Amino acid sequence: MRYAIIATDGELTHHDGDIDWDTLVGPEGPARVRLPGLTVSGWVNDVGHRFPDRYPRNVTGSCVLVALGALVQPYAGPIVVTGWDDRNTALGLVEICPLPQPVTVLDTVHGDVLKALAGQTPRDMSPSWAEQIREIAEHFRTAPAPTLTVRTVGLR
Repeated sequence: MRYAIIATDGELTHHDGDIDWDTLVGPEGPARVRLPGLTVSGWVNDVGHRFPDRYPRNVTGSCVLVALGALVQPYAGPIVVTGWDDRNTALGLVEICPLPQPVTVLDTVHGDVLKALAGQTPRDMSPSWAEQIREIAEHFRTAPAPTLTVRTVGLR
């Protein structure tokens, strides 16, 4: 299986082999980050924000996911990127598949995000795109951890 990892320090690495989810995203389990219109998916720790010492916010990885179409929210811990086949969903088959080769879109977006975070404007992007990435990154650094409120609802 071909996949990529965006570490919490922002480094992007490519791998071939079995995915050890417990080692990569944590024993709490992976949560899929939907990337609409792409044949890839991001995977993060399902409860990473509850354990900030173990799973620090992944600012660079979160910005890459947002640039690829994910919801604007901070993601914690390492981010795994795999291939994703939406056509299998209706058949009840496993949707995870190897990351397509070449991985130019992921590599390019990662490089563009790194340049924007360094105060530069990537060659194929506008200055306003780079500024937005920097603003989003600042939000990811400072926003409170997402919370979940559970309420009991009585039926009448």
